[in-house]
Amino acid sequence: MYAITLSTIATLTHNTTPITIRTILTMQHPTITTKIIVVQTQILEDAADIEDNMVSILKAYSTKNVL
Repeated sequence: MYAITLSTIATLTHNTTPITIRTILTMQHPTITTKIIVVQTQILEDAADIEDNMVSILKAYSTKNVL
């Protein structure tokens, strides 16, 4: 009786573990994708800010504007 029960539990555990992991990863996929998009957007915004700052600095220190 115990052998059958333990074997059944072992089989169920073995068979459901990949499904559980797959389910967790499937549920987390949209969250991970959203975070990646947010980070990419922030990087692009930072790059645009740096570019704007460089243009402002170049204008401020250019000979035409200084003289």
